[in-house]
Amino acid sequence: MTSSNSTYSSPSRTEKVLVVHQGALGDLLLALPAIRSVKGALGASLCLWGRGWVVQVLEGDPFIEELRDVDRGGFSQLFREGVSEGGFDLLDGAKQAFVFGREGVLAANLRGAGLEVVVLPPPGRKCHITDHYLSFLSSLGIVSKVSPPWIPISEGEKALARERLRREGIRGDLLLLHPGSGSPKKVWPPQKMARLAKTLMGKGLFPILIEGPADRAPCRELLSAMGGETFLLLRSPHLRELAAILSLASLYVGNDSGISHLAASVGAPTLVLFGPTDPHIWAPRGERVRWIWGRTPCAPCTPEQRWRCPRPQCMEQVDPEETLRIAESLLSRTSR
Repeated sequence: MTSSNSTYSSPSRTEKVLVVHQGALGDLLLALPAIRSVKGALGASLCLWGRGWVVQVLEGDPFIEELRDVDRGGFSQLFREGVSEGGFDLLDGAKQAFVFGREGVLAANLRGAGLEVVVLPPPGRKCHITDHYLSFLSSLGIVSKVSPPWIPISEGEKALARERLRREGIRGDLLLLHPGSGSPKKVWPPQKMARLAKTLMGKGLFPILIEGPADRAPCRELLSAMGGETFLLLRSPHLRELAAILSLASLYVGNDSGISHLAASVGAPTLVLFGPTDPHIWAPRGERVRWIWGRTPCAPCTPEQRWRCPRPQCMEQVDPEETLRIAESLLSRTSR
């Protein structure tokens, strides 16, 4: 048993290891190389705990044997002090746990159950979050070949995605757009995205709009600005289905959001628009990923500053002409 990371012994083979990541979709995907490096170093059966609607995207992942939803099945007792002994049944014989986040009740309870626990904190300096996690693990002797987060999509899943598009009457090159984000302060003006979409449609692309639970307002604005153009609206699709459709895209354009990370992770040519957050820390990784940062003196800002900002000028500063130029560059590489 260990009381802190400083006393972590060394990577040792074990039958089962727990990894706990309760973050949103983009955060989980950025942590994926680190999660997989734990699997590679320990050679264990890996059980990932996380939010059910998020971890579903990793169904069938070759590095992860088990996915558990922390919002169901009695997990809540492990996140409060005074956990009953029955709560430890959820650990199912695990001897080690890696917890993404900060020290807290969960880590203490896991240690109290006899597990060796490593807490992976957020970065304290300007460093890409994926590199930060891998560097942190490397300091513990867990070394991995650096590779972008990737999500394998089976041919069967792609076939189902193509069949759905066929039923919708959609053929040809696909332009996927996500006009929303987890925060309205990270949204490029929908009217500008609509103008970009119309230009790209003129090059033969068919637009598919992705609407998540928090995206109703920007989606409505974008559709209004597009007038009577034909499009397909995907409203809160299952993440595996969305991943399969994204893998067929000729181009994806979106804001700093989990969906943008998902597009990058399945290999779609991906253009991400940043404003209040720093792409040097939070941008998706991948060979076909590009980003634009609308720089202003106040960007990047803290969540508190963002909350007080009435209208983020950083998102207004994302240049439509540069956005089109990069989009066309990604398309030209796709068509080769």
